[in-house]
Amino acid sequence: MERLQRELEIQKKKLDKLKSEVNEMENNLTRRRLKRSNSVSQIPSLEEMQQLRSCNRQLQIDIDCLTKEIDLFQARGPHFNPSAIHNFYDNIGFLGPVPPKPKDQRSIVKTPKTVPDTDEDEGAQWSCTACTFLNHPALNRCEQCEMPRHF
Repeated sequence: MERLQRELEIQKKKLDKLKSEVNEMENNLTRRRLKRSNSVSQIPSLEEMQQLRSCNRQLQIDIDCLTKEIDLFQARGPHFNPSAIHNFYDNIGFLGPVPPKPKDQRSIVKTPKTVPDTDEDEGAQWSCTACTFLNHPALNRCEQCEMPRHF
């Protein structure tokens, strides 16, 4: 009977020890879950928001460019060779190097008249990053290629 009593006490101690370990593990799990949920619900900082906006803007521009390229490739038909587009001079009909200007004609060269780029009410015209077309300041996309404006 005493032997059984001692074994019962030993088993009770083991059970208590296991219960305390399980409680500790559950507490750790609860802490980790709270920590994870708190980190997800935090509001991003101003710098992070600006960085995300910049990345989103760049991704939208990349998407627009790729869409335009796909449309261009599809418009050229099934026999279009995309490897030919990599040689810039072949595509523009380059005939050779541009000869240097004669030195004695510097005084003859007229300076082109400048066209005012700004309307006083609307601000400066902006140049498209894709096609370099000068667009009206009120437009958010290029008139020629519909590329979004960089702000």
